[in-house]
Amino acid sequence: MTFENDLDVFIKWFWSQIPQENLIFPEFGYENPALICLDAVLSIKQKYKEMVVPRIEGFQKEYAHINTLQQLQDLILEHGIEGFQKIWRYEYPERVHTLDNLIKFYIEYGYREKLTDLNAMKHWAKKASVHDYRTFGVPGIGVATFQYLRMLLGVSTVKPDVHIKKAVSDALGFSVSDLEAVNLLEKASEKTGIPAITIDNNIWSVYSSKSRK
Repeated sequence: MTFENDLDVFIKWFWSQIPQENLIFPEFGYENPALICLDAVLSIKQKYKEMVVPRIEGFQKEYAHINTLQQLQDLILEHGIEGFQKIWRYEYPERVHTLDNLIKFYIEYGYREKLTDLNAMKHWAKKASVHDYRTFGVPGIGVATFQYLRMLLGVSTVKPDVHIKKAVSDALGFSVSDLEAVNLLEKASEKTGIPAITIDNNIWSVYSSKSRK
């Protein structure tokens, strides 16, 4: 089969198998840059509603004053790796290091571009492409989290996580790589006029519900 055939097969499957809803998930409305970084790192290979949501809500409640990247970095510095694990209720020191390095990346980017936190992060997200994940330079951030960060920052694209790749496999009858999944769904977006993030959200809603059951 050619790519065009695969694309048509996927679109036909999508129309028939996935409810067409204009889903807007709460996390895509963040205005706090600290929460964007927290959400992205907490979400790495974790169940979102069960693991990420309660920790984000708890952090918002207890640390409502943390609304800049520098404040979040200072919080990590003040409490150390072990102490911060208690703050976000996630005993995984490597993830704290990933969070700290992600914060540093965006602080340095904002300094270079002379932009405030959120504006700098959105500027980065719009300029980046999925292929830039290879040179992102933040240990622990793979292509799925890289894409998720771009989505959290307003870019209509696709996060090639386990649910999206399972859906593509179900549609086509064979597995695809992360980049192939992103390319396929973005081309499906162009052909159908449905935003890529909407295709992603609708598939994720169906497949994440299946996994919880």
